[in-house]
Amino acid sequence: MRKLHANLAFHEPPKWALLERQLIELIDEAVEPLLARYVRPDGTMLWPTTETHTGIDALDDMYESFFNWPLFYILGGHEKFKQLSKKEFDAITEQFSRYDSGTGHKMVEKEYEQGYDWFHQGEGYTMFYHMGLMDPNDPKIKERAIRYAGLFLNEDPEAINYDPVHRTIPYPHSGSKGATDRNFKVHFSGWHYVDWMKHYGLHYQDVPGVRTLDDLKHEEGALAMGKAIVERASRGDIPLNLLATSMVANAYLHTGDPKYKAWVKEYVDAWVDRAKQNGGLIPDNVGLNGIIGEHTGGKWYGGWYGWTWPHGWVSIGQGVGVAAQNALLLERDSAYIEFLRSQMTIMNEKAIVGDDGTRYLPNKFGDPGWHGYVTSNILLEDDGKTVVYKDGAFEFTPIEPFYPTHLWYMSMQETDHELLKSLRNYAKPDYNQIRYFRNKDQAGHDYCWVSYLDGEYPSYPEEILTYNLTQVYQRLSFMRSDTEDPASYRDDYVQIRNTVTLEGLLQLTLGAPSPLYNGGLLMARLRYYDADAKRPGLPPDVAALVEKLEDERTIVKLVNLHPTQPRNVILQAGAFGEHQFTDVTYTVFGSAANDGSELGALTTMEKLPSGLYNPIAAKITEKVDGKWLCVAIELGSHTTLELGMARFVNDPSYQEPWGEHNAG
Repeated sequence: MRKLHANLAFHEPPKWALLERQLIELIDEAVEPLLARYVRPDGTMLWPTTETHTGIDALDDMYESFFNWPLFYILGGHEKFKQLSKKEFDAITEQFSRYDSGTGHKMVEKEYEQGYDWFHQGEGYTMFYHMGLMDPNDPKIKERAIRYAGLFLNEDPEAINYDPVHRTIPYPHSGSKGATDRNFKVHFSGWHYVDWMKHYGLHYQDVPGVRTLDDLKHEEGALAMGKAIVERASRGDIPLNLLATSMVANAYLHTGDPKYKAWVKEYVDAWVDRAKQNGGLIPDNVGLNGIIGEHTGGKWYGGWYGWTWPHGWVSIGQGVGVAAQNALLLERDSAYIEFLRSQMTIMNEKAIVGDDGTRYLPNKFGDPGWHGYVTSNILLEDDGKTVVYKDGAFEFTPIEPFYPTHLWYMSMQETDHELLKSLRNYAKPDYNQIRYFRNKDQAGHDYCWVSYLDGEYPSYPEEILTYNLTQVYQRLSFMRSDTEDPASYRDDYVQIRNTVTLEGLLQLTLGAPSPLYNGGLLMARLRYYDADAKRPGLPPDVAALVEKLEDERTIVKLVNLHPTQPRNVILQAGAFGEHQFTDVTYTVFGSAANDGSELGALTTMEKLPSGLYNPIAAKITEKVDGKWLCVAIELGSHTTLELGMARFVNDPSYQEPWGEHNAG
C-alpha cells in the first residue's frame, strides 16, 4: 500500500474541521440519554405498548430507529456504536418474534420479516446493510446476510419468493414465509378511512360507491375499496420489489459468490425490459403470468405502492434508483444508469413550468376523478383545493433533490449535472441555503451540497455542520423536557428522538450523498480506516473535506488537529473498494517526499498573512494503482490530495485493508 507523509503545518485550524470533530464527539455522547430513557437495558423497545400486540406493520420502524448507527461507526464514531448496533438488531429481532401477525405467523420468523412490502422492508433492513460495512468479520452478520438473501433465491423451500420463469417476485409482500397475498386478505379487505389517507387520495377512481375519501368512512365504501385492492393489487410484481436487490447485493459483498450477482442482473434486467415494453416508463404492476396490467384490467398503473397510490414516484423512484445503483456496482456497467435517467427524462418532458422557472414534474399517473386530498408543495387547480390532473398525470411537484443528485453522482456526466440544476426548486430555493425541516433520513440538502462542489456555496461545510449540531442539541433539549407518557408512544417514538445525524459528515468526509432511504447501499467516493487502531473510520482528531468530485478526479483535504500526536489514515476508493486510485498529487515540506516521486516546481518560500515566511517543499505526483492509500499526517498538519480515480472498475466487497475476509 502506498504511504504518503503530510506535514504542512497550519497556523489556524479550519473552522469546518473543528465543527466536524465537535459533531462526532457530540453524537458519541448524545446517545446516552436516549438509551437510558427510551430503550430497555436489554435493548428491547417500549413499543408496542402491550405484549398482546397483533399486526404486520412497524418492525421496520424499530430497526429504522438505529438505521444510521452502524454508518456513524464507519465514519469514526465511538467503538460502542458497533456493539450497540448489534445489540439493538438482535433485541428487536427477538422481541418481534413474539408478536402475532394475524396471518398465522409471528411478525418475525427465522429472524426475518414474515412478509411485507419492500417500501418498509427496505427502510428497516438498511441498518443491517450498514452492519456489513461496520463489521464484515462478524460471523453472525455474514451468516444472516447469506440466509436472508437466500430467501429470494428460493434456497429455503418453505419460503418461495421468486419466480425464475417470469423473473418476478410474484407478490407485493414477501419474506421468511414466502411471497403470498395473505396479508391483503386478512388486513386490507376492509379499507376503512384513517386520517393519514387524507394526504394520498384514492387507490382507484372506478370503485362503485367510492367517489371521495369520505366514502371510506362508511362500511359499504370501505368494503368495496378493500375488495378492489385485494383483487387488483395483492398479486403480481411491483417496482418496489427491486429494493430486494440490496439484500442480495449485500450477500455478494460478504461472499463474492457469483450467484448473487447473477440474480441481481436477471431481476433488474427484467424490469428494464418491462419499462421498454411500456414506452419507457416503468409499469407499476406485472401479473402472476408476467403480463403488465394482468390484474388491473390492462392498465400499467394501479399496483400496490405504484404510480397512483400512495406516493407515486417518491416510492417507485426508490426501487428504480436503488436497482440502478446495485446493478452498476456489481456489473460495473454504466448502462444501468439509464434505468433511472430514462424515468426522470420522461417525467421531465411532462413537466409544468412555473413563472420562476421551477419545473413541476408529475409524481403520479392514474385515472381522472376525485383529487381533492390534502397536498403540500403541489400545483392545485383554480379552486386552490383540487390537485391538477393533466393527460393522465397528477401531483405535479418539484422532484425530490436526491434523485437528480444520485443520478449525477453515479454518472458524473455534464448532461446529468445540467438536468440537476434545471430541476431545482426556484420558488422555494433548495440549492443555496440550509432549510430547517425534518426528514426520516435527517437529510435533504443535496442541491446545496452540489452547489458547494460547483464552487457556488463556499460556506456550506460550516453551515451544514452547524445545522447538524443544532439538530442534536434540539433533540437533547426535547428529551429533557419530554413529558409524553410511554403508554402513548407511537412506533416512531425513537426515530423522532434519534440523536445521530449524518448528512453533513457523509457529504463532506466521504464525498457521498445520503443513501436512498428505502434500502439503498452507501454510495461513496471515499472511505477511511484508522490504520493504528485497525478499525473503520477517521482516526481521532482527523477531519476530512471532499472539495471536488469529477469523473476521474477527487480532491480531499485532510487535517490532524492533535497538538502532539501524528495520525495514520487509510483512504479507500469507494465504499466497497469499487473504485481505483490511479495517482495522487500533494505538497510536502522538506524531506518527507518519497523516493521516486515526481517533484513539481519547487517553491522555497510562502508568505503568510502575518507577514512571516514559511518554507515549503514541493508538489509531488505519485502513481498509486490500488484501492487503498495510507497517509501519515503529522501533528497540527494538513494536506490536500488530488486523487486520480477510475470509477466502478473493481469487484466490490466488504474486504478491509488489513486482511482478506472475503472467501469469494
